[in-house]
Amino acid sequence: MTSDSGATCTPSAPGRSSEAAPMAPEEALDVVVDEGIVVLTVRGHLDARVGEALGAATEGALRQQARRLDIDLRQVASFTGEGVAALRGCRARAARLREGLHYRTGRGPGRDALLAAYPRASIDA
Repeated sequence: MTSDSGATCTPSAPGRSSEAAPMAPEEALDVVVDEGIVVLTVRGHLDARVGEALGAATEGALRQQARRLDIDLRQVASFTGEGVAALRGCRARAARLREGLHYRTGRGPGRDALLAAYPRASIDA
């Protein structure tokens, strides 16, 4: 989870330090193209820098005329508000793809980032 101030959500795991050095965007984002489907796998910390790389890779998928874009968030360890905003930006861009955008998540920070990107609408009674 994250606050509007851009604070980071890092899960605590026994025996693991939360002070790991951040990966460079090119190390934190893996791009694979298979039969017209572009899969972007995010690893580690989803922040503004990785979000920019995610946006650029999404634009690349559009230029390549991909059928579909999959964003795999299962290896995300933490995120910021800027990273969450990048997920929303990818959705808008990928709407132009034939089969659209799909997310791959499990339980954990990647799923939390996705839920933060698309909060539930409040229903007025």
